[in-house]
Amino acid sequence: MNFAALWRGLRPRVPAANRFLFPLPVPVRIALLETSFHAEANMCECTVEDLPWLRMWAPEAIVLPIGLALSLADQKQRGLLDLPSLDTAIVVLTSLDDSPLADHHRDLLWHAFGVPVFEQLCAADGAVLARECEVHDGLHFQSSDPPGIAGSVVTDHCACGAETPRLRNLAAARAKSAAA
Repeated sequence: MNFAALWRGLRPRVPAANRFLFPLPVPVRIALLETSFHAEANMCECTVEDLPWLRMWAPEAIVLPIGLALSLADQKQRGLLDLPSLDTAIVVLTSLDDSPLADHHRDLLWHAFGVPVFEQLCAADGAVLARECEVHDGLHFQSSDPPGIAGSVVTDHCACGAETPRLRNLAAARAKSAAA
């Protein structure tokens, strides 16, 4: 029996706010670390305590909150973590209440893991509000009618082909959200 299928069967399901959508068009094994997404085909739900098992499952991409991503990057750089299968991407989940995914965070994640980093902005309930595409030119809102997030919203077509509005200046959006 497939380890991932067995593992999903043993783990309690966490109600998901929405379905996780990977930012790249490639089928890979994805580990959902400390998220509220349901695992679908080629995905597994896990916690930090599951890291020994995770190495055996060999994910090619991981999805996790910003704080955990930075912590794992620090561990990786200090030689305390090894995920040799991670060769496709890291998806970092942020919210308007978090510190933003800054350039120095991206640099740390890149130096630690050597894979592209994608940000997904989530609401308090875990629902994804906006996603970064492979062009890395802002976060695409889920619909053509963006939610009431203040910030630098652009409506021109993205080089990735998506026509949904994008949020470019998350720091400004977070500052306005904190002020409100």
